Amino acid sequence: MNSRIFFASDLHGSELAMNKLLNAAQFYGVKRIVVGGDITGKVLVPIIREGNRYSLELFGEQKKVKESGLEEVEREIRLNGEYYHIMERSEYEAVKDNPAGIKKLFLEEMLGSLDAFIRKAHEKLRASGARLFLIPGNDDYEEVAQYVKKNSDDVVTEFDKKVVEMDGYDLLGYGYSNKTPWNTPRERDESTIQKELSALSSKADSAKAIYVIHVPPFGTKIDLAPELTEDMKQKVSSGYMHMHPVGSTAVRKILEAESPIAGLHGHIHESSGRDVINTVDGSEVPVFNPGSDYSSGVLDGLIIDFDGRKITRYNFTKG
Repeated sequence: MNSRIFFASDLHGSELAMNKLLNAAQFYGVKRIVVGGDITGKVLVPIIREGNRYSLELFGEQKKVKESGLEEVEREIRLNGEYYHIMERSEYEAVKDNPAGIKKLFLEEMLGSLDAFIRKAHEKLRASGARLFLIPGNDDYEEVAQYVKKNSDDVVTEFDKKVVEMDGYDLLGYGYSNKTPWNTPRERDESTIQKELSALSSKADSAKAIYVIHVPPFGTKIDLAPELTEDMKQKVSSGYMHMHPVGSTAVRKILEAESPIAGLHGHIHESSGRDVINTVDGSEVPVFNPGSDYSSGVLDGLIIDFDGRKITRYNFTKG
C-alpha cells in the first residue's frame, strides 16, 4: 500500500493557481491531487457599461477602460481569484443595496467558473488516469459545496464529511472551520466539530487513514495567524506583527485520540510548514499546511509519499 499525492489548499478561485493545480499531475509526476478547501473566490467586481467604455473598481483603484481593454481587465480579475459581472448602470443601481441580489449574481459567476474548472479537470486528468479529490472550505458557500457534491465522480471526487478510498488508504475529509472573526459561510463551534469528526473517524481505519481537515489543529506551527484588535486591525508593536494560534481544539483532540497516518490542512495562509501532534498512544501524527499565495497566482503545494503507515518523503513546492 503506497501513494504519492500533491496536496494544495485555499486556491480561492485564482484561475492561474487552479490551472497550475491541474498541470501538477504531469509536472510533478503524480496521479493523485488533493485539495483541502476554499476552492472559490471571495469578491465580485461589477463592471458597468457606459456607452463604449466600462467603469469598475479594481484592487482599490477606480478605472475606466475601452472595449479593446476589457479582455485584459477580465483576465486580471480572474487570475487574482475574483469574479466579475458586466451590467448596465440601471442594473447596478437596482442591485447594489440588495444583499440577496448581489449573492445571486455572485453565485452565478462563481458556479460558472467552477463548472469550467471541473470540465477542464476531466479533460486533463482522465486520459492519464489521474484523480482529483477535493473538499470545500469555510469560505465556500453551501451552494458551492452542494454543486461539487452533485458533480462528484471517479475523476473529480468530493469527500467533505466522508471517508473515501484512495490507493488502499482511507481519505477522511472535513471542510468546516471553527469560528472566525469574518463570519464565513461554513463555520462550526468546537463542540459540533468534535461531534462530527468523532462520527466521521469511526468510519475510517486509523491504521490507513489520512485526515484532510481544512482547519489545522490548535497550538501548532501551522495555525498561527495575525492577532487582531477590536476594530479588526492587525496588532503590531516595534515593527513586528503579533501572531497567535487560531486553529481548532477539536481537530487537535481528534488527532490525539485517533492517531491517523497524517493530517493535511490549510485555512491559515501565512503558516505553511510541518509539525507533529503527540497522541494518547504515544505516537506522533505529522501535520502539514502548504500555505497559500493565491492572489499572486502562485500555487503553494506539498508532494508527499506514503508507504504503509510511513511518510517516506515530502517536499513543499511553490510554482
